[in-house]
Amino acid sequence: MRRFPWGLTITAVLAFALLVGLGVWQLHRLTWKQGLLAKIETLRHAPPRPIGGLSARLAAGEDVEFTRVRVDCLPPPAPSPTIYRYALRDGAIGWRLLTACHLPPTAMGGGFDGVVLDRGLVERFTGAMAPTAALFAEPVAATGVLRAVGAKPLLDLGGSPQNQGVAVIRVVDGQALRRLAHMSGLPRPLPYILAVESESPPLAGVRPAALPQVIPNNHFVYALTWFALAGILAWFYGALLWRRLTRP
Repeated sequence: MRRFPWGLTITAVLAFALLVGLGVWQLHRLTWKQGLLAKIETLRHAPPRPIGGLSARLAAGEDVEFTRVRVDCLPPPAPSPTIYRYALRDGAIGWRLLTACHLPPTAMGGGFDGVVLDRGLVERFTGAMAPTAALFAEPVAATGVLRAVGAKPLLDLGGSPQNQGVAVIRVVDGQALRRLAHMSGLPRPLPYILAVESESPPLAGVRPAALPQVIPNNHFVYALTWFALAGILAWFYGALLWRRLTRP
């Protein structure tokens, strides 16, 4: 009998535990995604509500993402910079127009003075590597869905103001949202982006795209993959160990 390979066994056990843990994590993600998809499906048929009605929920720290709201915007106190956000749509590079919506002082109970609107994809910049300066009408009234900001990227690839009052941003995290809002004269922006579904009057040359038509849900397949890899590892190492310990 040969000496038992403790080092190799510990490595195999740790790898097995990691693979099983990844499978369990994907099952948790599956539950989360199913709840999210059900919420979005309900949202598609929900009537919009005035954004001011969310004041109490926001003050209580409640998550209001995917709530459909409508806003009436005041004229900005000063000309706003043109802000574009990088996006991918149907496999092509696109640029989404971000604009501040200034709310009446009483709309949010004094807690917030406006919200940043994601007004949709600028059609003329589809496929362009970088957008250029352009003039767009200020928002008057809009209906859309509140979306949470993303996480801060490990590598900041953009977001600094450029020349001629144009800013380009890759990822909108909390810090970027506040910076862009301040550029547009919003000291206290709502900590969400309002993904516009429709505007009144409509904004020519910009195609609203608030929610994707198809949201993939492959977490069950991912979980099976991780569990299968764990099983293969266990079978392979068991066979290897048996051969090592019983071979003369």
